Amino acid sequence: MVGDSGKYAVPTFGNRPLETISTADCFNVLSPIWTEKHETAKRLKQRLATIFDWAKGAGHYPSENPINGLKKALPTVNKPVVHMPALPWRDLPAFIHDLRLREAVSARLLEFMILTAARSGEARGAKWSEIDGDIWTVPADRMKRGVEHRVPLSSEAVAVLDRIRGLDEDLILPSPVTSKGIRPMSDAVLMTLLRRMGHHNITAHGFRSTFRDWAADCARAEREVAEAALSHTTGNAVQRAYARSDLFERRRTLMDAWGRFCVGGSGDVVALVRS
Repeated sequence: MVGDSGKYAVPTFGNRPLETISTADCFNVLSPIWTEKHETAKRLKQRLATIFDWAKGAGHYPSENPINGLKKALPTVNKPVVHMPALPWRDLPAFIHDLRLREAVSARLLEFMILTAARSGEARGAKWSEIDGDIWTVPADRMKRGVEHRVPLSSEAVAVLDRIRGLDEDLILPSPVTSKGIRPMSDAVLMTLLRRMGHHNITAHGFRSTFRDWAADCARAEREVAEAALSHTTGNAVQRAYARSDLFERRRTLMDAWGRFCVGGSGDVVALVRS
């Protein structure tokens, strides 16, 4: 072993014959660094598992791979949640106003993403065949959870579609670069757009956080409705098994209020969302 892996493994294993190394020995190597240097420990664990798999297959190790016995012995290490830099929700109407002054297709993509609280890949791959009136049905193969997701389209979101209708018969928001044929835009165009607008400290994905903060702080939306709008799962496995509804009509009320807020509209948002 080389690098950090060797630094941590060699003092314990030394020149011992491979067949004398047990699960307990592997635990003694990994446990001191499992939480403090978790990525290093994971790489070491993977390398050890590979070595013992090879040794067993080649007849050099008579027992089960000792790494297999560590699954319950080592503690679970939760990765810290990394939040995408996001625009504060109070600043969004002014941002949308500036965005609407731009004619680029990338600007309409970002506007549609914001109004629908969609992920980039969901919006970039959107097709006209997925639109039925004011409902957008995103197929499972483009959803992070692998589950079909119905999106209620506010009048503001429908207006974006009307504005760009005719760019392509299939893709709603095709790339303006046609040298390789009609294809979806890349994530890079959104970053470029934000930089041109003078926003160097936010990301396109961060607008989902903007929506979530608005839903909690301004709209006072119920948690499960706001999370469903983002296509997030809530509750434990048993609760999810009984939660068959996608809360569509309640989400429609929330997304209509979001659309009005985005364009600077007024109204009793709290009463509408909670009804």
